[in-house]
Amino acid sequence: MFLLSFLVACWFGMVAIHELGHVLAAWFSGATVERVVLLPLSRTDTRDVTHPLFVHGAGAAFGGTFPVLLWLIVHQLRWKTAVWLRFFAGFCLIANGAYIGCDFSVTGPTDAGLLIEHGACRWSLVLFGVLSVSGGLLLWHGQSRNFIPELV
Repeated sequence: MFLLSFLVACWFGMVAIHELGHVLAAWFSGATVERVVLLPLSRTDTRDVTHPLFVHGAGAAFGGTFPVLLWLIVHQLRWKTAVWLRFFAGFCLIANGAYIGCDFSVTGPTDAGLLIEHGACRWSLVLFGVLSVSGGLLLWHGQSRNFIPELV
């Protein structure tokens, strides 16, 4: 039950960090954030976006990068929570990479669709997805011993 609860917490944390990436990019580029919706389907509504590739791409980029940086800091400090943050960082990389890399064939309100509408190359979305998912799997590699001691 604890692991299931942890997975749900990972999902909500990943969504919140992903949307935070959009918010920060919008603010940084001078756009206005009108609203952030986290449930049931997350989105960040903006207006006056002058750099759409930056704003729409920042969710997945920040959503994967920030958890990895957080894990690296905690790992260097040798805190025991590093194992949980390593899992979370891998989760965020996999979720954001799959979201961008596998959703490239559609256009519309998804980040990948909006990136394509504003001129992003499809191959760059696939490359982002492959690199992110690979990085997430690399972070997860060998972690089962931390969650299931009987496998050691």
